[in-house]
Amino acid sequence: MEFRFMMRKTTLGIMLSLFFVFSFGNAFAADEPYGVDSATVKNSERYDTSAISPKQVDAVAGNVTELSLNATAVTKYWQGFYGNVTGEIILADASGNNFYNWNLTVPSGQVFASRSNGVTWTTINCSNDTHVSQEETFLGQTSTDPDSVSNTFTLTSHPSFIIGSTNIAGCYSTKAYDSSGGQGADEFWQILLSDGVNTVYSTIIEDSAISGFNNLPWHFELLVGEKGTDEATTPYYFYVQIE
Repeated sequence: MEFRFMMRKTTLGIMLSLFFVFSFGNAFAADEPYGVDSATVKNSERYDTSAISPKQVDAVAGNVTELSLNATAVTKYWQGFYGNVTGEIILADASGNNFYNWNLTVPSGQVFASRSNGVTWTTINCSNDTHVSQEETFLGQTSTDPDSVSNTFTLTSHPSFIIGSTNIAGCYSTKAYDSSGGQGADEFWQILLSDGVNTVYSTIIEDSAISGFNNLPWHFELLVGEKGTDEATTPYYFYVQIE
């Protein structure tokens, strides 16, 4: 089951409420990510640079004046998703009739987003330099851009986790900001993955909601690339894996 979001150029952050179902059965790979059952967009906004008033500096004939200027620009290449995760583990037949149900009050696992609705999870692993370069090309970046993939995913010390039989460790990664206005000690990790063809952006679900970038508690924050060189929206498909 797949769900996608069309990202608008006016979007900076989207809050998601993810619902997932874990079904025991011989037709389901329990240790691989799967599509979320529902995803609700609750809020979407961006920083408005047009609201910033120009600053006045008086010119005096005969003077030369040193200035220190500071300005803010909104990235053309990145979208932020954030939200909370609720769900349940079920034992059910193929028709969805529950034999038993375990509600999850404190979920754990990972959230994934990809532009593909057919990620090959059996080949998923860390993105290598070739994958990074390909992603930058798709997004219209060069590696020297300050907000390029290369200059964003600069860490490799994220907590490890397992997808299928693959141990995900030492991947290019970064951390989204928390309520401190910067990167926290060990939270809101962003991990860059690839199945060899498709880029997969991933994050680790926090065991309990942590105060995020806007001082509100969230289970996850997820950074994904957006092709800011055109006006088209970019669809992303969301998957989860619960441990």
